[in-house]
Amino acid sequence: MKTIDYLLTFDGKIVLIVHKNPDPDCIGSALALYKFLKNFKNDIKIISKDEPPQNLDYLNGFNEIIVNNFQDADLYVLIDTPNVERTGFDNFNNKNILKIDHHISDDRYSEFDYVKIDAPSTTYLILELIRSYNENYLDEDIAECIFIGLVGDTGSFSYSNLKLAFEAALYLANKGYDLSKFSEKYSRNNSISRFCLIKKALETLKQEGEIAYVVIRKHFYDECGAKKYENFGIVDYPLSIKGVKVALKFEEVENNKWKINIRSKKGINVQKFALHHGGGGHENASAFEKFGTEKQVIEEVISDLKEYLKNF
Repeated sequence: MKTIDYLLTFDGKIVLIVHKNPDPDCIGSALALYKFLKNFKNDIKIISKDEPPQNLDYLNGFNEIIVNNFQDADLYVLIDTPNVERTGFDNFNNKNILKIDHHISDDRYSEFDYVKIDAPSTTYLILELIRSYNENYLDEDIAECIFIGLVGDTGSFSYSNLKLAFEAALYLANKGYDLSKFSEKYSRNNSISRFCLIKKALETLKQEGEIAYVVIRKHFYDECGAKKYENFGIVDYPLSIKGVKVALKFEEVENNKWKINIRSKKGINVQKFALHHGGGGHENASAFEKFGTEKQVIEEVISDLKEYLKNF
């Protein structure tokens, strides 16, 4: 594939950049590609605007991630990131950029971009790139990162595109990697502060017919001693309610600014709903932002969503 050939023959400093508030797929993809490229290059770094999830701190290379410190480079590789805006950095003037991603976006940066919107995760794409070059460079550290991305971005194998996700997992298993060990390390490495945040979020739980939602207010983080990344997956709790088809998490980012994560069960495309509200994502997992008071934002979004669901 021309993408991997370009990366391996590129003469200069390479920096891998993840998106703001990085998730398991984002971190897994960056670490897997980083570990692979380190076989050939020394001058390569990973940067993140925000602190990566500490429940992934066992992944090899995790401590190499540079936080909130833009690094000069000859080539920037956007990982699991549709555009430079999503990185949180704005230092890209006249820089060489390519991206490896699976989100819908019109942003293109290079003929070497590697984008497949039907991929279940960006780690799936990293696996494709490595296999296209030489699968013998796949090792346990890389395999674990790839698997964690698959688990994270498919909601533990419950969203769409599962055929490709299961095929990738089977490939790793057939290579002799212990997926149950990977899964246990990923799912049983939580902090008490995360459970405090979950508890407070669930205290706000409301159901309106086929819709259920939770709210995370700014002060919850201080009260729990929790980090922003510890809200990952909380939106899946209301989605597990019998009869609920769509779940939302309203997170207060700052005064009168809200990030809304939306999840759906099979057959309900929430990506189109998110795009309509200026966001994006995937068929069963998307996000967008809204401005206003908590009451205003929730009422507007729920009202629009009820109307939208009449199409399903």
